[in-house]
Amino acid sequence: MRSTFAGLNTMVRGIMANQMSLDTTGHNITNAGTEGYSRQTVTLATTYSEERGSLHGTVRVGTGVDALSVERARDVYADIQYRNENPTQQYYYTKSINYDKLETIFDDSKNLGVEEAINKFYRSWVDLSTTASTSSSRVNVIEQGRNLSDIIQTVTSELQDQIRSEYDDIRSEVLQVDQLLEDILQLNREVLSQEVTGASANDLRDRRDLLVDKLSNYVNVNVTELEGGAYQINSGGVTLVNGVSRAHLAMGDGVSSSWYGVDYGVTDYNIKIVESNIVYLPQNGSLKARFDAIAENKTYIDRMADIANFLLSTFNEQNKQGWDIDGHSKVNDDGDLVPDTINFYGRENVTYQYRYDVENDKNYLYKNDTDLPESERLLSGVRIIAELEVNSRFNEIEGDRYIAAATSKQYVETAPGVGTWENLEWGDRTGDGTNAVYMSELFNIPFDTILSENRASADVLRANCILRNLDGNTINEAGTVVTDPANYVYTTSLTKLSINSFYQKSVSSLGLDAYSTDVNYEAMQAIMTQVTNWRDSTSGVDWNEELTNMIKFQKGFASCSRCLNAMDECLDRLVNSTGVVGR
Repeated sequence: MRSTFAGLNTMVRGIMANQMSLDTTGHNITNAGTEGYSRQTVTLATTYSEERGSLHGTVRVGTGVDALSVERARDVYADIQYRNENPTQQYYYTKSINYDKLETIFDDSKNLGVEEAINKFYRSWVDLSTTASTSSSRVNVIEQGRNLSDIIQTVTSELQDQIRSEYDDIRSEVLQVDQLLEDILQLNREVLSQEVTGASANDLRDRRDLLVDKLSNYVNVNVTELEGGAYQINSGGVTLVNGVSRAHLAMGDGVSSSWYGVDYGVTDYNIKIVESNIVYLPQNGSLKARFDAIAENKTYIDRMADIANFLLSTFNEQNKQGWDIDGHSKVNDDGDLVPDTINFYGRENVTYQYRYDVENDKNYLYKNDTDLPESERLLSGVRIIAELEVNSRFNEIEGDRYIAAATSKQYVETAPGVGTWENLEWGDRTGDGTNAVYMSELFNIPFDTILSENRASADVLRANCILRNLDGNTINEAGTVVTDPANYVYTTSLTKLSINSFYQKSVSSLGLDAYSTDVNYEAMQAIMTQVTNWRDSTSGVDWNEELTNMIKFQKGFASCSRCLNAMDECLDRLVNSTGVVGR
């Protein structure tokens, strides 16, 4: 009787184990399409055998099977690899989107961009050099100059909008990150609660791992499993989640982006840890990409400001070297009669000077306006660009007469191959369009060439350059006279490039950076595909495998049931059909 009941118990265990395996197989099949789900398996083990008597002594007989646990199939190393590579992929993806927008802003495919505006302005000066007395040519110079300033200001405005858009995206993503941290914290608590008895909270762990994967889209993460099953998540030296506690992320208070005044005309933000009020700097992921994109967009605003700086300083000064059509003049400090010509760009009776900040490695413009406090005369970024307006005097009736197309300089050769430029009075000028030629040279002739060949605009360039010692360390203010100029390099806000070359170099740099980012993104896509396949090969649900398991466990269930029925018949025969002795 005892052995019969032991056999019944063994079969019951078999039925329960196969039933649990069937349930788990059904769970796998129904979650085959669930994001983040890991295939689960029942771990089976034989139970302890027991002693039974026999005619020849005692023997140990097996008592069946037991389900030790239900485990999920998960490759920890694949998870680590995924979370290491995914932030980098998201970084390049986000950067590539910003480059696409920058390329749209600087697109010249329809001849409506900055490059075409520069070229039209240049051609208008070339035309003026041959038709200086024609009013339509002079008006065209003014209109093309106004068109260039308008496009530079429009591009700057679009760059500012792009920066604000990036900050809006950062604000949205910080909220998403903070919610992910809260959800992970809650799952930490639930995992601890369910696993306190020794069971494995597989489905909760899957949900938590999925949230960690999503978190790695935004920031770099380093995950450590604590005792009890809770996660600790670190990022950039900051512990975001630590078991049942976490840090809260929030956007910091906005500050005006300033450097000698408002630099970019936008409000800058950072991310702060609420509990400690320290700044959190993401090291990877889409959040870092957005901050890097903002910095890059500001760089292109600076490049537009550098062009505006040159136009307001050097370009204006070269314009002032020429005579207007009415020969307006004044007496200089040496008693010579010289042109009294207005600025082409900027305010009337204001002198603009190029300057350089060594400590910050940044160009700025000094606006020599006695009506302004000294602190308001230093301009940078969008303030330079805002100053780039065609002189209002050109709006007057016959305002085109102020265009300084004629030259006031004459080259006098003092020895074979050696000479100097001397002042040329209005009545002695050789032609009305010579200064227009000198103006046009600033667009496409390298400044080193202008200086080395001692062209007419060389003095203007020297007066609006900073002097950098050949050792690369010593910087002097624009216009500084040095005793040994051979030991110095002259650089303007455009370095040593012409206007055209500077802009083309900037756009070429944009194209190369965008291409490099796209290549890196495609490479990361290939890596992520490999890592994802690696993870799926372990965690993914295979329909063929699950259907095979279903048949196997179904047969096992049925076999145990048949065996249990046979034992039941034996017990029935023993109890009811063996007479009084059997009872």
